[in-house]
Amino acid sequence: MPSQLSLPRGVRPSPVPFRSAPSRWVALAGLALLSGAGPVSEAAPVRAKVASTTSVPPAAAAPGPLRAETLALLSQPTGASEAVWRKLGPEVVPVLAALAEDTSVPDAQRMRAVTALGRVETPEAGQTLQAMLEDPRRPSAVRSQAAAALGQRLGFEAVKTLQARLKDRDLRIREAVAQALGRLGGQQVREVLEERLPLEDVPQVREALQQGLTLAEP
Repeated sequence: MPSQLSLPRGVRPSPVPFRSAPSRWVALAGLALLSGAGPVSEAAPVRAKVASTTSVPPAAAAPGPLRAETLALLSQPTGASEAVWRKLGPEVVPVLAALAEDTSVPDAQRMRAVTALGRVETPEAGQTLQAMLEDPRRPSAVRSQAAAALGQRLGFEAVKTLQARLKDRDLRIREAVAQALGRLGGQQVREVLEERLPLEDVPQVREALQQGLTLAEP
């Protein structure tokens, strides 16, 4: 048996008062006020308000003067010269990429935006065109234009990237890639097209491969 505290004879121990749940809550609230944390009932709403404020994404930046200047250049039927795009520098690359995907922009200007990427002499332009070509979620017209622009931008460095797309599921991409390779010319391109020709079943693409071989002739 555990030892108990001895009391004088005739004295009964006083019962420990039982605190109800509301009483304990009031006590906790008092401790919180004394510690400077504020009322317990108000702490949770304050934290929730702060969390909701920080989770709101920042507002999108308004179009700048570079976008307006780029749209003006793309509105020219003949397109701006390579010297003009080179002068704008790498800052124009994301602008052209965004315009190429903006469905509110006329299709002709969107295609010129893709072509213009091939005239910007920065690594970012080539990387952007490659991403456009390899993304199956993009419209076929944009990807086809990207194939031609990539060949123009990278030259023979684009052969491996274009060669991989000769197996693309979209026959329009295979056709555009065959033509882009043909415009590059050279023995390496001829070997790539000759290797692919017997494996292609679609007459439309086979014809593009044949045209590519004709263009690639020395």
